[in-house]
Amino acid sequence: MAARLPRRLAWLAVGALALVMTLGNIVSSTGSGLGCPDWPLCHGRVIPPGGTEIWIEFRHRLAVPLFSVLLVATAFLTWRRATAPALRRLAVALVGLLIAQIILGGVTVLLGLSPLVSTVHLLTALTVLAGLITICAVPAAGRGAAVAWRGEAEGETSISTVETSNATVPPPEPRLARLATAGLAVLIVQLALGGYVRHSGAGLACPDFPLCSGDVFPGHWLGWVHWLHRWLGVLLLGFFLHLAWASRRGALAGVGVVVAGAALAQVSLGILAVLLRLPVAVRASHAVVAYALWALLVWIAVRASGWGAAVGSITDPLGSIIDPLGSPSASPRQATAAPRQATAAPKHSMGPE
Repeated sequence: MAARLPRRLAWLAVGALALVMTLGNIVSSTGSGLGCPDWPLCHGRVIPPGGTEIWIEFRHRLAVPLFSVLLVATAFLTWRRATAPALRRLAVALVGLLIAQIILGGVTVLLGLSPLVSTVHLLTALTVLAGLITICAVPAAGRGAAVAWRGEAEGETSISTVETSNATVPPPEPRLARLATAGLAVLIVQLALGGYVRHSGAGLACPDFPLCSGDVFPGHWLGWVHWLHRWLGVLLLGFFLHLAWASRRGALAGVGVVVAGAALAQVSLGILAVLLRLPVAVRASHAVVAYALWALLVWIAVRASGWGAAVGSITDPLGSIIDPLGSPSASPRQATAAPRQATAAPKHSMGPE
């Protein structure tokens, strides 16, 4: 039970981060980014005065401490209980990214919502989201993997393999993993373009669809940013449909279907946002679906690569290996006892029977 705590906390942190990012989308969609024009206070107060824009922005700030506590707790427990050095380094990196993200939030306000700084602020949040999703995915993929444990008597680290049913360990899907990893590289560019479009006020730089101000190509800088974001999104729709098709016969087929549906919804919301002149609900939904696509693609990349099985599982503080889905495996002593018995068994007399 205790060994599953880091993964559960990671899911709670994902939920809290989703709340923070959704509230941030509402802040930008309603133009409330400077509802609190100072930082870390709001109008020089801990509790700000009334006003719609003020409280939209302040509500976003209030969600940050909850997320911060959950992320730090997740990172601490992951660092303490993960057997894999990669997961331990990820836990430390997440705390560093959290500090950077809080500072970037303050700089964004103090610089008057600079589009570039606001976009970097978004990309940092997406990196944190990717790290949390990785923590959620890796332990579940680690059943039956080679797991490091510390011997109770010798105080040394040895390697034991916990045998489990093949049904619980989805085999790696290298081709799907390569597709998802390539998609992540393109998707992060698309998300950066979308963030810049939103924060620079270029949402209607191309006010029609599929043309841009009646032309095939735009004639100004913000129009080009919008145009690139628009058509890269259409290309990514084709990619996501292909990804769903590539995953159809594997363990991640269900996730692939969800990705395809989310991608179709995302392109539709983007078109509606332009045709309906950027209503707040459509703009916020467009951003939330984009973040969901990012999280789903990270999940597919981690699970399909078999990275979870490669880096190991999470150990119980008392020394037994606990699999991520909750069934305790053999303890280190039990795991090493069987080979000793096996080597002792084949003792036969050399004399005549």
